[in-house]
Amino acid sequence: MDNNHLIDVLRLINNLQKEATIPTNSSCTKPLLGNIDSFNTRPVTFYSCNNSLLTVNYYVDNVLNTSSVFRIEDVNNSCVTVRLLAQDEDTYTATNEFATININCICAIRCLNDINLTI
Repeated sequence: MDNNHLIDVLRLINNLQKEATIPTNSSCTKPLLGNIDSFNTRPVTFYSCNNSLLTVNYYVDNVLNTSSVFRIEDVNNSCVTVRLLAQDEDTYTATNEFATININCICAIRCLNDINLTI
Protein backbone atom coordinates (compact mmCIF):
# COMPACT_ATOMS: atom_id res chain seq x y z
CA MET A 1 0.00 0.00 0.00
CA ASP A 2 1.32 3.46 -0.89
CA ASN A 3 2.36 5.30 2.31
CA ASN A 4 0.48 8.48 1.37
CA HIS A 5 -2.69 6.46 0.78
CA LEU A 6 -2.16 4.57 4.03
CA ILE A 7 -1.73 7.83 5.96
CA ASP A 8 -4.95 9.15 4.38
CA VAL A 9 -6.88 6.00 5.40
CA LEU A 10 -5.49 6.13 8.95
CA ARG A 11 -6.40 9.82 9.29
CA LEU A 12 -9.88 9.14 7.92
CA ILE A 13 -10.47 6.37 10.46
CA ASN A 14 -9.12 8.57 13.27
CA ASN A 15 -11.41 11.45 12.27
CA LEU A 16 -14.44 9.19 11.95
CA GLN A 17 -13.82 7.80 15.43
CA LYS A 18 -13.57 11.31 16.85
CA GLU A 19 -16.89 12.25 15.25
CA ALA A 20 -18.53 8.78 15.69
CA THR A 21 -21.95 9.06 14.10
CA ILE A 22 -24.52 6.61 12.72
CA PRO A 23 -25.40 4.26 10.43
CA THR A 24 -23.44 2.16 7.90
CA ASN A 25 -21.55 -1.07 7.38
CA SER A 26 -17.84 -1.29 8.18
CA SER A 27 -14.83 -1.08 5.91
CA CYS A 28 -11.74 1.05 6.03
CA THR A 29 -13.12 4.07 4.20
CA LYS A 30 -16.87 4.02 4.89
CA PRO A 31 -17.85 7.62 5.66
CA LEU A 32 -19.60 6.97 8.97
CA LEU A 33 -19.04 4.75 11.98
CA GLY A 34 -21.68 2.74 13.66
CA ASN A 35 -25.31 1.91 13.50
CA ILE A 36 -28.12 2.15 15.97
CA ASP A 37 -25.63 1.35 18.77
CA SER A 38 -23.48 4.40 17.94
CA PHE A 39 -20.19 2.64 17.44
CA ASN A 40 -17.08 4.69 18.23
CA THR A 41 -14.21 2.48 17.12
CA ARG A 42 -13.04 0.83 13.91
CA PRO A 43 -10.56 -1.82 15.10
CA VAL A 44 -7.67 -2.49 12.75
CA THR A 45 -4.85 -4.94 12.27
CA PHE A 46 -1.61 -4.16 10.46
CA TYR A 47 0.61 -6.34 8.30
CA SER A 48 4.29 -5.85 7.51
CA CYS A 49 5.67 -6.13 3.99
CA ASN A 50 6.43 -9.84 4.53
CA ASN A 51 2.71 -10.46 5.35
CA SER A 52 3.38 -10.87 9.07
CA LEU A 53 0.65 -9.72 11.42
CA LEU A 54 1.98 -6.88 13.58
CA THR A 55 1.72 -7.67 17.28
CA VAL A 56 2.63 -5.68 20.40
CA ASN A 57 3.41 -7.14 23.81
CA TYR A 58 2.18 -5.48 27.00
CA TYR A 59 1.82 -6.33 30.68
CA VAL A 60 -1.24 -6.33 32.92
CA ASP A 61 -0.59 -7.18 36.57
CA ASN A 62 2.83 -8.58 35.62
CA VAL A 63 1.25 -10.95 33.07
CA LEU A 64 2.53 -10.76 29.50
CA ASN A 65 -0.19 -10.21 26.89
CA THR A 66 -0.03 -9.72 23.13
CA SER A 67 -2.33 -7.66 20.97
CA SER A 68 -2.71 -7.53 17.20
CA VAL A 69 -5.89 -5.43 17.21
CA PHE A 70 -5.68 -1.68 17.65
CA ARG A 71 -7.72 1.51 17.89
CA ILE A 72 -6.16 4.44 16.05
CA GLU A 73 -5.62 7.32 18.45
CA ASP A 74 -3.48 9.74 16.42
CA VAL A 75 -1.70 10.02 13.07
CA ASN A 76 1.34 12.26 12.89
CA ASN A 77 3.48 12.46 9.73
CA SER A 78 5.01 8.98 9.46
CA CYS A 79 3.73 7.49 12.74
CA VAL A 80 0.42 6.22 14.04
CA THR A 81 -0.35 6.00 17.74
CA VAL A 82 -2.65 3.13 18.62
CA ARG A 83 -4.44 1.86 21.70
CA LEU A 84 -3.98 -1.87 22.20
CA LEU A 85 -7.22 -3.82 22.36
CA ALA A 86 -7.58 -6.98 24.40
CA GLN A 87 -9.59 -9.65 22.63
CA ASP A 88 -11.82 -12.22 24.29
CA GLU A 89 -13.38 -14.38 21.58
CA ASP A 90 -15.38 -11.88 19.48
CA THR A 91 -15.31 -8.95 21.90
CA TYR A 92 -12.68 -6.30 22.43
CA THR A 93 -11.75 -4.28 25.49
CA ALA A 94 -9.76 -1.06 25.43
CA THR A 95 -6.53 -1.26 27.39
CA ASN A 96 -4.59 1.66 28.80
CA GLU A 97 -1.60 0.58 26.72
CA PHE A 98 -0.46 2.48 23.65
CA ALA A 99 2.14 2.00 20.92
CA THR A 100 3.57 4.25 18.24
CA ILE A 101 4.14 2.51 14.93
CA ASN A 102 6.24 3.77 12.03
CA ILE A 103 3.91 3.83 9.02
CA ASN A 104 6.82 2.75 6.79
CA CYS A 105 6.67 -0.63 8.59
CA ILE A 106 3.05 -1.17 7.51
CA CYS A 107 2.20 -2.59 4.10
CA ALA A 108 -1.43 -3.54 4.68
CA ILE A 109 -4.29 -2.65 6.97
CA ARG A 110 -7.35 -4.74 7.74
CA CYS A 111 -10.42 -3.05 9.16
CA LEU A 112 -12.65 -5.11 11.42
CA ASN A 113 -16.34 -4.49 12.14
CA ASP A 114 -17.10 -1.26 13.98
CA ILE A 115 -17.57 -1.60 17.73
CA ASN A 116 -18.47 0.50 20.75
CA LEU A 117 -15.62 0.72 23.27
CA THR A 118 -15.62 2.21 26.71
CA ILE A 119 -12.53 4.39 26.69
